Amino acid sequence: LTVERITGKVCLTLVWAATDIKDTQPALSRLTKELTRANPDLWHSIWLHCNAGAGNNIFSRNPKNWHQISGNEFMREPLPVGDQGYFFFSPLAFRQGNLDGFDVLANDVARAIPSGSTVCELYAGVGLLGITALTYHAKQGSEPLTWVRCSDENPANPRCFHRSIKSLPSTITEYPTSNDGSKNDLTLGELMKMMESGKDLGSQDRVGSRISYTVSDAAAALKAGQALGASVLLVDPPRKGLEDEVLDELCKPVNPKQPLVESPTLLALSDESVNWTNDVQRLIYVSCGFDALARDCDRLLSSSAGWMLESAVGYVLFPGSNHVETLCVFCRK
Repeated sequence: LTVERITGKVCLTLVWAATDIKDTQPALSRLTKELTRANPDLWHSIWLHCNAGAGNNIFSRNPKNWHQISGNEFMREPLPVGDQGYFFFSPLAFRQGNLDGFDVLANDVARAIPSGSTVCELYAGVGLLGITALTYHAKQGSEPLTWVRCSDENPANPRCFHRSIKSLPSTITEYPTSNDGSKNDLTLGELMKMMESGKDLGSQDRVGSRISYTVSDAAAALKAGQALGASVLLVDPPRKGLEDEVLDELCKPVNPKQPLVESPTLLALSDESVNWTNDVQRLIYVSCGFDALARDCDRLLSSSAGWMLESAVGYVLFPGSNHVETLCVFCRK
């Protein structure tokens, strides 16, 4: 059960021990008909998830296991930054259980990111933290974030992400146009000349969207160069904490001789010789598993990467439980 806060309507997902929707009939039709008859205004949508597996996973990411019985595909939730736009969630994407509490945390994450930063977000889900940060800095009237790159391995996330981006003003999500109203388009030759001359590719030379999404696990996203050029790395891993490959990269010492991401000489380096988080000066770690956070924190602080813990704040999102969400901010010495 998931409640859309702005309407109070419920998204219901029925998990059925079946391999296909035809195996649920006629019981499914009788149940959904009775639910709708008893309280027709309660339901935002009703979904069926077929899962005949023997494991303990309730949900599968295979879209063939999901069936929309009635209602809308997406639930809509307002961004935690004023009246700017909406987040969109489907049952196939992860949604925080306590969005009211997580809104506070998301704003604190945005405030921890310096204005004008370049941001890479791993374990992004539907991009909740990255989109909030982008919107927050645009609304503050300060220097906007230069770019935000989000990634997560769930293939259902981009549909939610792009729908959220479309709900925002283009002044937040797009680079500005030139004075004559045209985009600052560059030919490939002009771009290469700028790179070879060492000219900074500032936001005035960029076109298109400030924010992007890649379907990838965190380790693969790093190896694809998602954090190259990023001054801030934002991570919100599952309860088990950071993947070993991600932690290994963050624990590498900074290589002052590594070419900048804009330099063509970087392309000549082998993958093994690249420090994929070399440009990151600030690590923002949102944790839902304290034991894993403590382990990862020990690795980071004892490494030769120069990390120090700047702040740590706990959030009680589920009162009465022993669960604490933690926001840690690390910076390089």
